[in-house]
Amino acid sequence: MFILSQIPVAIHCKYVYNKDMISTIKDVAEKAGVSISTVSKVLKNYSNISESTRKKVLDAVKELNYVPNAIASNLSSKKKNKIALYIYINDDKQSVDEVNMKYLLGAFAMADHYHLEVSTVFNHGNNHQDPEKLTSEFASQGITGIIVYGLNKEDTTIQEMIRKQNFCFCVVDAPIINKKTSCIMIDHQKGQYDVAKTVIEPEYCKKVLYLAGKKNGYVTDMRIEGIKKLQKELGFDLIIQYAEFSEKQAYDLTMHYASDVDTVVCASDLMAIGALNALIDMNIFRRCCGFDGISLMGYAGKGMLTCKQDFYDISQKAVKEMRRLLNDEEGQMVLVEHTITSFTYKDVLS
Repeated sequence: MFILSQIPVAIHCKYVYNKDMISTIKDVAEKAGVSISTVSKVLKNYSNISESTRKKVLDAVKELNYVPNAIASNLSSKKKNKIALYIYINDDKQSVDEVNMKYLLGAFAMADHYHLEVSTVFNHGNNHQDPEKLTSEFASQGITGIIVYGLNKEDTTIQEMIRKQNFCFCVVDAPIINKKTSCIMIDHQKGQYDVAKTVIEPEYCKKVLYLAGKKNGYVTDMRIEGIKKLQKELGFDLIIQYAEFSEKQAYDLTMHYASDVDTVVCASDLMAIGALNALIDMNIFRRCCGFDGISLMGYAGKGMLTCKQDFYDISQKAVKEMRRLLNDEEGQMVLVEHTITSFTYKDVLS
């Protein structure tokens, strides 16, 4: 709420904002210098409002961090048993999404254990949505906590919502922490270092092709740090190419570069499968490894090494961490163990 300060008559009154209190539509109207009905019309996107008035109202809404009364009521409710799973699906429409399925199954199982109601939301259509509007949509459904899987650096909508702390957040694979936000992930830098060190033979390896993920990804940066750390230790030449977690792009890049390198290190199993098939088509042998530990590695054969994440367990731990946040405990970093392993077809069947 804004408090109108009593100060000398010769000076205009001034708003003093207490960030721990919820502002009202009246506060917005006074701040913008318009009527309450005008504020209501702007928020409902009426067309008969001038652009200058609309801007004044929206600026006031943003400055005061205002949310409508019904929404504010939901946000401040003591009933905190409904969470959202916010999932980024592959924009390239690839046919494989084992990771997200394991995330969902793990979250559903743990949410059932804690008697939490779950709503699943996909990122399509929300990437460039106004943060206030998305906040309203979540809050109007009674959601008080959001678990985000796969947040990238370009999604300013979710990042702004995390910054404002109207909800509890648990972000998977994005190193963002505040009072109401926890991060859960494996140590991606160490994971990439570990699997690459296992597959690279220092005495024979002079040049490595590293196929990185998406340029806007947090995990991409962390994994690149891992391969660069190993490069510094072993002294090999390093070619880094962004394959966007795409099997096809990994295939094409391997076809282009592999004849001049000794080892191909991939930042995902799907890219490793693309790289392996390129090597087969080129009829050359190069050591190759992946990252994630998806079952498709068993179908690909060759027993390629990978850094295995337990996505089911990670998601269960994310729900457990969300429950802690909903109990008004502060956000924290939660690191989960990884393993270096390989898959065969028999592993898929077991």
